[in-house]
Amino acid sequence: MKLKLSNIASLCKHLLLACTLLIVPSTYAAVTWNTINPHIQFLKQQDKLRFYDSNQVLIEGEKCALLVDTSANFAAVEQLAEDLKRRLKTPLCYLVATHYHDDHLLGMAVMQKFYPDAKLIVHQQVNKNFNLYQTAYTDKLDTYEKSIELSYQRLASVEKDEQAKWRNKLELAKKRLFRWQEYQLNEPKITIDNRKTIDLGGFEVTIEPQQAHTNGDLTITTNNGSVLIGGDIVDWLPYPGHGELKSWQALLKQYINDEKLTVILPGHGGALTKEQLKQPLSFLTTITEHVKNNKDQSIEQLMLSFPESVIEPYKQEALNIKSSNFFLQAGLNRAKSEE
Repeated sequence: MKLKLSNIASLCKHLLLACTLLIVPSTYAAVTWNTINPHIQFLKQQDKLRFYDSNQVLIEGEKCALLVDTSANFAAVEQLAEDLKRRLKTPLCYLVATHYHDDHLLGMAVMQKFYPDAKLIVHQQVNKNFNLYQTAYTDKLDTYEKSIELSYQRLASVEKDEQAKWRNKLELAKKRLFRWQEYQLNEPKITIDNRKTIDLGGFEVTIEPQQAHTNGDLTITTNNGSVLIGGDIVDWLPYPGHGELKSWQALLKQYINDEKLTVILPGHGGALTKEQLKQPLSFLTTITEHVKNNKDQSIEQLMLSFPESVIEPYKQEALNIKSSNFFLQAGLNRAKSEE
């Protein structure tokens, strides 16, 4: 007797987290390596994951290399670590987390295992709460473990000729989980509370603390100020649920008016121009103004009355529509809390 569609859907739902442990190198190859210049590689996440997982940026000088952010997919981070062993001509000296969100910070535990001498750099605010993120790493692994256990329990409801395939996948997932449980998210070696310049050997990067997308962001500029690695601060569709919205808007205006700046590398999505930054600035500015001008409206009413012209650019395809609605709601809630 064939498995009913409802049972298949239920099984797949509970196998979903476990199967994220099974990402193989061929899937990881979907991350695109883009050469910005001889010193900078922009590792762009595949489009279908752009709101769920982050980009990375690799910068290499004559003496040292620096990696900005890591994927939330630990298997992908392991593959990247192996790739770096083949690609790098210099030691990986620094790991920079642009902020504390899972898809930027937690994968650093994997990189620290492969590159124990690399110094983790975070915002001072992230450092203050670092024990929370260490707990978040173990919590994520606990979630994987529970998903695997539940998936084993549900194997009995799968057709017999399919059970061996799923059992093999789960065994692989367990092996990866056991390996990751041996890793640790080790404390930062460098905390940033003021602008800091690091010489990688004939190539300098400047790291600055910000309060915009979160209260503990880092941005990196290099190439004499012409290249900005802005993390989620410069995403074309920004997530404002934790944002310091007014300072965020001021920062975007600063970037748009910066004559030196030519290349903007975001935490999610493709590289941007200064002209393209006007869209996230408009989105964030309109959120704060809309809440300020309609204080008596509920979130539902604010959603319905939000200016269509501002949200329209995000409605060109299904993933943008879904994400922009969620991001808008989060931003309106955040703006209300700041009033």
